[in-house]
Amino acid sequence: MVLARVVDMEKEIVDHNVWSQRNKGNYEISIVARLKGPLVSNVQYTLRLKAPDDYTIDYMTTLDGFKELGELFQALHYFCKLPIYANAKHVDKLKELLTPENIKKFAEIIKTSRLEK
Repeated sequence: MVLARVVDMEKEIVDHNVWSQRNKGNYEISIVARLKGPLVSNVQYTLRLKAPDDYTIDYMTTLDGFKELGELFQALHYFCKLPIYANAKHVDKLKELLTPENIKKFAEIIKTSRLEK
């Protein structure tokens, strides 16, 4: 889907929704590519968060930021399968455990210990 809006009557912005997902609360996260607009010479990629009332937040990150976020999301795919329970007694220990580095390390251990088909 291509989204377009007009800025200053002459400078059209064209955004293309690369990927999106809506959750049960009707919030949406998407990756948007800006294809045309003021000061756009290369395609610009944005993380867009959209609330049920259509309020949106666009967050532009660096290519390294996208890479790091992607690696963390992939690690979370494995890490979140662990039965980690949250309770008031363990808050400080969980804060120590739940870092990007630890999540990636544990995910790698989980991945290599399973016989993937």
